[in-house]
Amino acid sequence: MNKNNYLASALESHRMSHVDDLLAKYIEKREIVKDALQTKFKDQIVTRAINSGSYAKHDAINTKFDLDLCQPFKRNAFTTLEEMADAVYDFLNEEFEDDDLVKYKTRKQRVSTGITFVIDGDEIQMDVVPGRELLADDYAQTNRLNLHVRPKLLQPASTTQTNIQEHINLVKGKNAERSIVRLLKVWKTNKNQSRVKSFFVELITIRAFENCTEIPTGLWEQLKMVMEYIRDNVETIRLVDPANSNNVVSSTMTDSEKYNLHLDMKQILEMVELNDENLKIYFPVNDDFYNEEEEEAKRKQAALNLSRSGVISQPWCNR
Repeated sequence: MNKNNYLASALESHRMSHVDDLLAKYIEKREIVKDALQTKFKDQIVTRAINSGSYAKHDAINTKFDLDLCQPFKRNAFTTLEEMADAVYDFLNEEFEDDDLVKYKTRKQRVSTGITFVIDGDEIQMDVVPGRELLADDYAQTNRLNLHVRPKLLQPASTTQTNIQEHINLVKGKNAERSIVRLLKVWKTNKNQSRVKSFFVELITIRAFENCTEIPTGLWEQLKMVMEYIRDNVETIRLVDPANSNNVVSSTMTDSEKYNLHLDMKQILEMVELNDENLKIYFPVNDDFYNEEEEEAKRKQAALNLSRSGVISQPWCNR
């Protein structure tokens, strides 16, 4: 089996363009939520709610994605960040209470309000994150926002700083890195690895590319490079949110979770080394959008292009 061609097929089958019709309905609902927030808080907001999450970053897969929003508020909009977070929750809870598209009760989450809509039998999770300017009229220049972090178990309420635009820019123009992130999300979703956060996957993938002195060609070699880097470094690496140096993203995973991720990567690499076909177990195609005949034609064309190019690149990476 040609591993590069197979992984390309897996990525193709998970493209968001395959669910354009459904996505259009989700986007329509998102715009309704934006309109509602703008109407309710018109004198308190800096701008209309902005898109965030995996879809905004262009590294979403069609089996699991989100259409999250961030609503920037003016510095003087609320006395406290908690007041801001509660005001948004109370409004959304009341505004969409009788909406027949809401399946579950509106939820208070750590930094957001969560809503679940059901459209044509499919569920879509939408998280609305309210944020307040650090300084008056600061957002237009810096995109920085302060968030209220609700208490959880033994962790008290707190605040944190974020920059949604910087998170989007983090993967902007990094096509190779985004492909690997999407493949790891396929694995994560297929294996229900919810303990591994997508932001962590993005940061460690980018770090793996940065630490490779000669980036290998081909999806498999690049995926292998990243998995080897995770295997060798996940237990000790320090990953910091580029939008907030106080947010150490690597510390959001426990030592045992990091060790389990190390074992996961080790197992995948060993199993694929044993038999190429095992790649299908960890990175399956989305059968709803996979046409074997079309993919075979693409594989033949790719093989022809490769034979004509004669280009081979060997990785030499710092682990």
